[in-house]
Amino acid sequence: MRTIDDLKEMTETARGWLAGGSVGFVCLMSPLHEGHRKLVQAAREGCEIVVVCILYNWPQPAAIGAVAQPRWDLTTDLQDLNNLGVDVIFLPRFADLYPSDFATYVTPMVPLAQRLEGPAIPNVIRDFATTITKLFELVRPDIAYFGRKDAQQIAVIRRFVRDLNIDVSLRVIPTVREADGLALSSRNRHLSPAERQQAPALYQALLAGKALIEGGERRSTAIEQAIAARLAASPLVALDCAALCHPDALTELTDAAPGCLLAAAVQVGAVRLIDNILWAEDGQWIL
Repeated sequence: MRTIDDLKEMTETARGWLAGGSVGFVCLMSPLHEGHRKLVQAAREGCEIVVVCILYNWPQPAAIGAVAQPRWDLTTDLQDLNNLGVDVIFLPRFADLYPSDFATYVTPMVPLAQRLEGPAIPNVIRDFATTITKLFELVRPDIAYFGRKDAQQIAVIRRFVRDLNIDVSLRVIPTVREADGLALSSRNRHLSPAERQQAPALYQALLAGKALIEGGERRSTAIEQAIAARLAASPLVALDCAALCHPDALTELTDAAPGCLLAAAVQVGAVRLIDNILWAEDGQWIL
């Protein structure tokens, strides 16, 4: 496994990808967990070369992600990634990617930047789009792998890849969950025991919305109220937003129909958690 931290070296390496086969790309913003491993495994199965970018020890709040991410010791994670068959670890330095005179950002238009995570964390969607665009240009992957839990990030990536004609395909991997349904996240480890016990209410609330839809309810207001009502039973879990929306445009829908996304964000103590489920076009639910 090769480690690269220099932008020029990464660019020169990427120029030689064509002869080696397809390149799969995974970006880590926090310590490795099983959800990340699933992304890397999917890249390993689908591509000849796997590149994992780690945004390690960036200034807080990081330019990527919804909340400030904890610092972590890379030693174990690097060994795990090597065991998973990763070919290249890219460790860009924040100061290199964002020099002091940096002045050009990729800014998604509304509603992508002002829905779901947008109002709670100003500029995070702009910073995310800019960072991922720069990484795509440096690494030049054929396929980039992301987890379905981060629905807004996926929608943003789809849009700027299309609008800027970036030559990369996206693969969205199903959300990996704990046994009680809580979506895996590095943020979960910052929950107190009591908060961790109530945190699965987020997923249960989404399932309550699903059950209402399956019972024939289609009005978004009623579905969102059902989500809020379920979360109200867990006093340590405060609802920030719940939305029935289009999965790509994130525009609000007045009525549920196959192809809609049911998403919510909550605050559990100092930790912000997000989750979503998708009512697919074929009528099946992607949980």
